[in-house]
Amino acid sequence: MLYFTIAALIVILDQASKRVVWEVFRNSGGVDLIDGFLRITLSRNNGAVMGILGGSRAILLIVTTISIAALIFFAYRMRYAPILKRIYIGLILGGAFGNLIDRIATGEVIDFIDMGIGSYRWPTYNVADIAVSLGAVFLIAGFVKATDDVFEPPKGEDTGTA
Repeated sequence: MLYFTIAALIVILDQASKRVVWEVFRNSGGVDLIDGFLRITLSRNNGAVMGILGGSRAILLIVTTISIAALIFFAYRMRYAPILKRIYIGLILGGAFGNLIDRIATGEVIDFIDMGIGSYRWPTYNVADIAVSLGAVFLIAGFVKATDDVFEPPKGEDTGTA
């Protein structure tokens, strides 16, 4: 199933990037890449997006696990969806797993991508966050625009059931 392949690739990219950035910048904290606009700024987040629910590890683990279970259910239901929608589900699933691994291992998520202008900064994020955000935006846009039924096989396709 395509979404599981995409999810696995995202988890690998996410975990590898976090480990490399941690090893390279754990002593210096980071580096300026594009004149203050884009920085590598090593940070640890024990909350959800933008630090919401900071220190609520148990709640975040439960919510993430339920979300992943729901995504797997929808991935199964969407097995006949157009390929792009299956890719988007895989992005979300991989991002959720990537951050879940950090939460289980350390209780925190490693973030390192820092963008903004001057003192106006976007919250620091990572590869998993990018995958979840892009997957969600594109999936929602696809459902808004769609006219097909993504939960049913295309007409005339053999589903293997009688």
